[in-house]
Amino acid sequence: MKSNHKNIIQGDLGGLKLGDNYDPIIIGVINLSPTSFYKESVNESLDTIKIRINQLIEEGVDIIDVGGVSSAPSFLYKESEVRSTETEIIRLATFFDAIIDLNISVPISVDTQSHKTAQFALEHGATIINDISGLKADKKMADTISSNNASTILMACRDQPGDVFKLLEVIVELEKSIELGISAGIPRSNIIIDPGLGSWTSQRKEHHDYTMISQLEELRVLNQCILVGISRKSFIGAILEVSPEKRLWGSLAATSIAIMRGAHIVRTHDVRATKDACLIANRIKKLS
Repeated sequence: MKSNHKNIIQGDLGGLKLGDNYDPIIIGVINLSPTSFYKESVNESLDTIKIRINQLIEEGVDIIDVGGVSSAPSFLYKESEVRSTETEIIRLATFFDAIIDLNISVPISVDTQSHKTAQFALEHGATIINDISGLKADKKMADTISSNNASTILMACRDQPGDVFKLLEVIVELEKSIELGISAGIPRSNIIIDPGLGSWTSQRKEHHDYTMISQLEELRVLNQCILVGISRKSFIGAILEVSPEKRLWGSLAATSIAIMRGAHIVRTHDVRATKDACLIANRIKKLS
């Protein structure tokens, strides 16, 4: 399946315009779970959450993405927790208290597969739901997003997040997720696609992720804005043989290539460095 590279792709994520004619959007990560794979990104108390929010804003973040429970694969990082809607909402309540105290206007994305958590988040000011199951884990998720006039990020998923990692399989599953969203009334322009880079399942190897980045432009066939999450992931560590704390430079290299290959949005733990790399890569891309 060949993409039509002449199409101009545009979208709207939480009220921000994005696409081929815009600079890349940078999404900064806040993790509320102690089991998140990158420990330096974990913020559990009201005070530390406020510090992290202020740091992201000072570094020029466009959108803040917050996760109440970790989705890091336990087979890889040897740590897991019982994922529950109650836990997500309790943690997110503290996060939204911080947002209110700081009077922040940056768009908020919430990483969840639960429509109940999504509804709570949207009622408290979030405008984006980042669903790594691609609307497939919870049948009420699409309607929840639609009824709240929210945007959504949909990751490639067949039966569990990240379980497809070949180009055509990723395209097929993303097409299904897009259709679920549109059928529920979510505007096509409010749907962002994510190929799901990373070791989500034990069958997925680092060469699958590097191949996907090299083929990223082929996802343009779906006519949706493309997000990549590369920051400090295991496929970076597999080549460099370093821990998450030492994967920044490798992440920036892969991110720059992803921008050249068509990514419009980057989700990262390191906003300032990633933003600089993306702006340079995007400038070169426009000249190519």
